[in-house]
Amino acid sequence: MKVYKCCVTGDELFTDTYPIEVTGGLYRIKGKYVTRSDKVDDALLGANPSAEEQSEGTDDTAISGINVILDNRLMPTGFGTKKEYMAYFKDFVKRMEEYKRSICPNVDIEKWRLEVQATFKHVAANFKDYEFFTGESSNPDGNIALVKWEAPEGETDEVPYVYFFVDGVKEEKV
Repeated sequence: MKVYKCCVTGDELFTDTYPIEVTGGLYRIKGKYVTRSDKVDDALLGANPSAEEQSEGTDDTAISGINVILDNRLMPTGFGTKKEYMAYFKDFVKRMEEYKRSICPNVDIEKWRLEVQATFKHVAANFKDYEFFTGESSNPDGNIALVKWEAPEGETDEVPYVYFFVDGVKEEKV
């Protein structure tokens, strides 16, 4: 299994257990909206509640959200304006550039910057369509997950897609 971590914070962002593709400098992960409950079914444990005894019972809780977000304990965050997101991204690009130089010292930085700018322009143009999430540490300096609801090709129902900047992610095999 591969685990994808933020190159700045080390937070786990996602794994290869989800459908992943790379498009325009972004990892694109198809998510699913799920509801999870902590309810324990006594029958699965071999219990056979009798009609004579009433079980005490417990309060059951359920949580709903996007599987990629829940599974990797990503935390909601937000940017009030596109300008705030642009300020974050400018600083994040500096951190990505440092990381890129450390793993690939011969990289053409000017070409890389143009590619990153093109990707950013696409995200910024659709800023209001995205939800934002940080890694588990909630460190605002890390790779921010971008979530956008889209209809897959040939379908009408929208599903959540989670995006991460490729150059802000390091891959580990576990």
